[in-house]
Amino acid sequence: MIEQISSVIPCYRGAVEAWECDQMLHMNVQFYMTRAAAAFPHMQNRLGLSPTRIRTEKKSLRFKTLRIQYKSEMRMGGLMHGVAGIRGVEDDLITGFIHLYDTAKGVVSGVFEFTADYRDLEKGDISPLPDDVKKEARSLVASHEDQYCPPPLKHILLPAKHMDHMFETNRSAVDVWECDAYGNMEMRPVISRFSDAASHIMQSVGITRGMQMERNLGSAALEYYAEFHKPVKMAASLVLKSGLLDRMDKTFVFGHHMINCDTGEIVNNTTILGCYFDMTARKAVKLPQEYRDVPEERLLRHQI
Repeated sequence: MIEQISSVIPCYRGAVEAWECDQMLHMNVQFYMTRAAAAFPHMQNRLGLSPTRIRTEKKSLRFKTLRIQYKSEMRMGGLMHGVAGIRGVEDDLITGFIHLYDTAKGVVSGVFEFTADYRDLEKGDISPLPDDVKKEARSLVASHEDQYCPPPLKHILLPAKHMDHMFETNRSAVDVWECDAYGNMEMRPVISRFSDAASHIMQSVGITRGMQMERNLGSAALEYYAEFHKPVKMAASLVLKSGLLDRMDKTFVFGHHMINCDTGEIVNNTTILGCYFDMTARKAVKLPQEYRDVPEERLLRHQI
């Protein structure tokens, strides 16, 4: 009897280190991204894009869009594993997922739903998917009914256009250790800049870290939606401009533009859904009054 090959690809196994946890006592978003970035090559290898082939041809799959959901906290010492799969192939665009599990609890912790195209790693140009890669990807397309599938987005998304009431939340240059072998900025340092910027968003509405501690409040990202427009190269000067899009009863939506200072182009636009939670109970609470006091005209949703 020939064993049927699974369409689900094992792609990660590890644990959470103490230094990967932030002041909220859970694994920081950038280290979730580290796991997904480490898992992605295993999926590519299954499609025929081996490390040797990528080094030789200098082309690989790159994220075009990325939707991330944080479903369950990972704490220090937590065990994790990950799987990947293909949801669809349309022309030269692959739609797929990487799901990170809390191994001990058996629940999904991090969800990465993506579209990916095939790019020249040196020039950044999009190339047609190789026939053998496309064939293998199509053979792995499945409904994946046993895997979590996110519902459609309900909150507003930040477009890639310059807007009023956005302000600077990060200014930096891309260091060599933040890049791959071809000088492209890796995913973890992209997310790390968004993580750092979140504190400035909170400061802009009048909430300091001291106030959070006094109120026993933590803050958390629930969901990211990112669009990647241009590759970011080593030594590039970047500025992040951010703003508040919307506010609800227990959640708020804010967004970032990552701008290449040399060209003025928006190379990435990302929307984030966040919340506050009680640090002891680890449960979401009503949005602080400071968010409700933000003048309506400052909300970016009115410019969309």
